[in-house]
Amino acid sequence: MTEEQDIRNVILEDLRNSTEAAVSTFAGEYIRNRMMHYAVTDDFTFYLASMKNDPKIMHIINNPSINLIILRKKGDPSKYMDVGEFSKWSETEVIGTAELVRDKNERRRALELLYNRSPVVKLLVDNKQDSILDIIKVTPHQIRYKRVADILRGRPPNVIDFAQHRARFEEFSLLKKKLKIWYNAIRAPFLVAGIPSVLLGTILAYITHNVFDPILFVLTLIGIVIGHISVNLLNDYYDHKLNTDVVNQSYIRPFSGGSRVLQMGLLSPLEVLSIGLISLLIFLGIGIYITLIRGWIIIALGLIGAFFIYSYNAPPLRLSGKGLGELVVGISFGILIALGSYVVQTGVISYAPIYVSIPVTITVALILLINEFPDYEADKSTGRRNLVVILGRRRARWVYIAGIVILYGYILVASVTGLISMYSLIALISLPASIYAIKYLMKYYDEPSEMIPSYVATIITHLGVGFLLVIAYMMQAIQSITMFITLASIIALYVAYELLQVNRDLKAFLLIKSRIAQ
Repeated sequence: MTEEQDIRNVILEDLRNSTEAAVSTFAGEYIRNRMMHYAVTDDFTFYLASMKNDPKIMHIINNPSINLIILRKKGDPSKYMDVGEFSKWSETEVIGTAELVRDKNERRRALELLYNRSPVVKLLVDNKQDSILDIIKVTPHQIRYKRVADILRGRPPNVIDFAQHRARFEEFSLLKKKLKIWYNAIRAPFLVAGIPSVLLGTILAYITHNVFDPILFVLTLIGIVIGHISVNLLNDYYDHKLNTDVVNQSYIRPFSGGSRVLQMGLLSPLEVLSIGLISLLIFLGIGIYITLIRGWIIIALGLIGAFFIYSYNAPPLRLSGKGLGELVVGISFGILIALGSYVVQTGVISYAPIYVSIPVTITVALILLINEFPDYEADKSTGRRNLVVILGRRRARWVYIAGIVILYGYILVASVTGLISMYSLIALISLPASIYAIKYLMKYYDEPSEMIPSYVATIITHLGVGFLLVIAYMMQAIQSITMFITLASIIALYVAYELLQVNRDLKAFLLIKSRIAQ
């Protein structure tokens, strides 16, 4: 056996006789540390496990550089003040690159390795709840092994180089990392919120005027998404300036508390403000171009939208802090977008898109309302007087329930009376999601971490209602019962699937909580 192989075996023995590592990752200009359980293979591949959407996962996604420190306390740790006992200790430093494990077989092997080394992994695997975990693979570039006795004698550490691993990650570009950070900053998965209203306004224009301009439709869609990006970035910037997100320790990712890119040091405030304002200017630019084609009504609606985008959280108005945020956001993403999309296609104003988009307006407002519950203390301490702060969590529950009652009551009455299409009754399919949200809100309104099903179910309600209304008006436009049934079935299955996923993840969180309580 060679000397190098001998030292490798010694290092592996020490690593397997320890279970925790101090894990350091970059968070922008800062370094963040945390103790984590780990497992190691014969070829020095390390595996860690953490909850999905955990800040440590975000750090790794945005910058894969990682450092692990593992301390092996040999001898009697209680006598480490005795130099003789302390000199038996050893330290292993792992310098490498981290990545999320996406291969199912590798994930299964990693969980098997972590099973007897991490109590949380063992608990979740035993109860078939490990889906809430992300597995991190650490590939070492270099391992430095130090015995305390050798350090005290002034000897250098033993070093194992993995040049082939280092070369593998040299192509990881700064641009790729930056794009991932911006993806999180703009909260990309939530940019779909305004799409149902665009579709509703456009389809209604086709039904009433038999017009459809695909170029203007695409421009409208792009403009709405860019406007939404501006809202998210400016909201993050002004929350940071007003310390709302800084003091917020009870936020629930990814539903409340902003994107956290500023708090984690991943972007500077100036970067976020600049791109937020540039996005706002692009939004207005698209509006001006469409105005040249369709007339002054478009720029008037665009200016109202831009006013809401900027004034939602920016001083001096800061509408979100005056109990108007829910109404402003609801109208912006519901009535204003639907009406604007209709006018873009037809060039005229009508009450029809307003009637059709009222349910979407309500669901958007409810999303904002439910996401204010976990931010209650932070918003209250920084003077952000939204409805939950004004009323308190207990009374704000009833505003949410009233919103749900009005939502489905309106759909039912408006469909039967002909105010909106009779096919809109299909939107009632989303009712179970709303009941699910109310169930957890009523019980856990004062425990934000237990309300996760309410946040998710409210988003599902919004998407369900919005896209089911789109399907209803598509049915009216093309008169195809087959397509109607097919699309409606897809939406219904989506709602059911998402609720099952939420319920599964909730069980896992409650399982961990119950064991900790014991």
